[in-house]
Amino acid sequence: MRFTYLLVEGAGYWTAECQETNAMGEGMTRGEAIASLREALVERLFRPDAVAPPPEVNQEPIELVPA
Repeated sequence: MRFTYLLVEGAGYWTAECQETNAMGEGMTRGEAIASLREALVERLFRPDAVAPPPEVNQEPIELVPA
């Protein structure tokens, strides 16, 4: 899966905003913000919401590219 993001610099921190979803990540560096965004996308896309999830969940790698 491929998603684009924007990096926004704040007062001492960075925010990575996914263009295709409402997911965001924050960090003290650009890399931390992008890693946080990736974690947010994995949680949103691959976290089973069922009480008894299937034994296998196929996870596609997430590719993040600057917008």
